[in-house]
Amino acid sequence: MFKLFKKDKNREAINIKGKLKLIGRDKNGKVVFIKEVPNLITNAGFDFIADVIGKTTQPSEITHMAIGNGTAGDATATTLTSETARSAATYAHTAGTKTFTFTATFTSVVAATEYGCFNASENGTMLNTAGFTAITIDSLQIVATFTLS
Repeated sequence: MFKLFKKDKNREAINIKGKLKLIGRDKNGKVVFIKEVPNLITNAGFDFIADVIGKTTQPSEITHMAIGNGTAGDATATTLTSETARSAATYAHTAGTKTFTFTATFTSVVAATEYGCFNASENGTMLNTAGFTAITIDSLQIVATFTLS
């Protein structure tokens, strides 16, 4: 959780937290598992958020998710340890709510253990990352949900 300033009666604290929903499907589209794991906003991700709020020249929007078979990094990570696939992500937000999501689907997933959201189809800024136990599945849908409070 991230707080921009201490809460008092004249100010409201701003927090951001996130989670991933991993939905595995077999070759027929049948849901085999659903897992939820926490994610970590990287230092570069916090810089990205601040730049979106404060800079006149905006960074490119988050457009892609990536998976890999390495060990997920800590807050200082700027890339996945061992990226194996990157897919376009769909952004969604309903006006008046405090959540937004990014969703992407990967096919023929072999031993995926890490994830990240990026603002480019190659390289780019990594907003967040997460690690999980190895997943090998025909189709893996990842829904990254961010909640502001």
